[in-house]
Formats: sequence, C-alpha cells, structure tokens
Amino acid sequence: MVVLDSGFVGLRGDTGEELWSYTLPDTDQIHTDVSSDGTRAAVRYTNDEGEPVAVLLDTSTGSIVSEDAHWDGESHLLDAELQIHRHYDEDGFSVEVADLADGRTMWRQEEPVACSEGPSRQVRGSYHADAVVLLAYCADDVSEEAMYSAGQQATHVLVALDPGSGRELWRHEISVDDTQGYFPESRLTQYGDTLVVKLPGVSEQLLLDTATGDLLEELSGHVLDVTEEAYLARMGTIENPVFELRGFDGQVLHTLPTDPGDVVAVLDEGLLRVRMERGPDGDTIGAEVTPWQGGDGTVVETGLVVESADSEEPGRLLRMPGAVLLYPSVGPSAGVDAIEHIVALQ
Repeated sequence: MVVLDSGFVGLRGDTGEELWSYTLPDTDQIHTDVSSDGTRAAVRYTNDEGEPVAVLLDTSTGSIVSEDAHWDGESHLLDAELQIHRHYDEDGFSVEVADLADGRTMWRQEEPVACSEGPSRQVRGSYHADAVVLLAYCADDVSEEAMYSAGQQATHVLVALDPGSGRELWRHEISVDDTQGYFPESRLTQYGDTLVVKLPGVSEQLLLDTATGDLLEELSGHVLDVTEEAYLARMGTIENPVFELRGFDGQVLHTLPTDPGDVVAVLDEGLLRVRMERGPDGDTIGAEVTPWQGGDGTVVETGLVVESADSEEPGRLLRMPGAVLLYPSVGPSAGVDAIEHIVALQ
C-alpha cells in the first residue's frame, strides 16, 4: 500500500498491479493514517459543504469500512477499533485511547508514567495493537534544557499499557551515570511485534517483545530490520560496516561485509546487498545485486532515473512478499515537485 498526498493506492508487490485505490486528488487538507496492525487506513478531508469526513478503509481490499469514523486526522490508529490521542504540555505528553466507531474515550492517562523515585518526564511513545509503550526520563532536573546536557545521572523507565484499559502490562527501569545528553539519542522503533529501544548512555540496543516485555536480545550494533526468526544488524564502523543476520539465540547466521554506500535487505534465505551505480542526471540507475553467499554481483538495469536522486544517499530497500522494493532518496534541493521512483526486484 502506497500513501499519497491524495489518499492510498494498493499494489500487488510482485507485479505492481493496482489492486485498489482511494484518492481525492482535487481535495485540499487531506489527512491519512495506517493502523499499527496494518488492517485499517483512515482518510479525513473536508467535503464541498465544508463538513469534515473521516473514512475508514480495509487495507487488504480497499473497501470502505466506515464513512463516519470518529477520527480527527491527528490521532494514531492502533487497530480496527481503537485510536490514541497525544496531549502535549510543558511537562511532556500524555495519552488517551478512544473508540473509532463513536469517539468514546476508553481511558485517559491521568498522570505520566514515573520512575520508582525522583522527578519524571514522559518523553517518547510507541503505539502497537498489543501495547502502548511509553518512555519516561527521570533525574534531579527533567527540564528540557537539562535533558540536552550531558553528564547527568538519570533513570529511564519503559512502561507498557494495555490499549483497551490502560492497565500496566510490564515495565523496565534502567539507570545510567552519564546520559550523554538525552536528545536526540532516545529511539523506540517498532518492527512487527518487536520493539527496538535505544537509550542515551546505554551502549546496547534492546530488543523486546512488545506484548510481554521479554528481553529478546541486547546488541552493541544498530538494528535495521526484524523478522519472526532473526534480525538484521549493522556492526563494525561507519567506514567498514559489516551486516549480520542474527538469531534471537545470539547466533550469527550470515555475515556480509559491505562498503558505506551499500544497502542491505534481509530475506527469508539470508541477506541481499545492493550497490547503486549512478551516472549524471538523466541516466538510469543500475543496481549491483549480491546475495549473502558473496561472489560477483549481478548488475540489474532498474530503469530508475537520477533526475532528482540524492547523490549522497545510497538508496533504500524494503522487503515485501514476492519482491524487494528499491528506491533512491530524493535530493534535499529537489523541491516539493520532485518525482520519486520505485522499482521492484524479483
């Protein structure tokens, strides 16, 4: 499914065939969102009578589930029934979960999550159909100015709440002596049912089961993708990166040395490395494709054109059933009218 400024288009991954579309090309101020579980998409716009309309779609078929959903265009869809509102003030933010069908509030966070002791500030959130995970920063000074400063002893607490009731499901509390400055180091990234956590002052990334909070793995490298059986990590240095496919038992399944300009995707059978070959603007981009076993790569004529591609960004890969999507990033000076290109590789 492709998200456009005017709505959504559903494509078959291995052929590019358009399966469905819901677009409003002549309508201004369209808001869109896709639920955390991937089952629903929402479109909100203003009709010719000046009234707001919120439409809920089934992402597998593009069929309309509801034409009067209670969605404001800003809250995030958790699943087919629930949405989460985020409220910001000088003390951080808090969350509220409401029903999509009638807008009724299911529960509201009266107090931000807190550590076992000391002042706290709720600073990050990750929203999943199984759990709303909130991250709080706790220290002697939790003002935004202090959080930019390094050297403060701090505690980070992760708390997961049940999306339907707000009941606490699990929590992790981690203390560090040197936060290295809170911003912008903290990250909560969701890959399916796995939450990857990077905290300031903590060298390892944590892989957690979102629903249970079970620690699946700790890693000193950078996690790039997670499947049901393994995860892709970038190890080594920026100058000499090494990509590893690792099982959750700590075993390194495959290793693939790369150059800084390579992009790598994890497939069912291992790793795939793609090295972009670019000429001047107007020339097509070739892609040298090498499987994890190594050896000479195969040059694929992609048909992509580099009229607005970023000369510094190597491109990106996205795995999906039946294909690997390859697309170069648009250069920062290309402007809002730049055309982006995507090609699917078998």
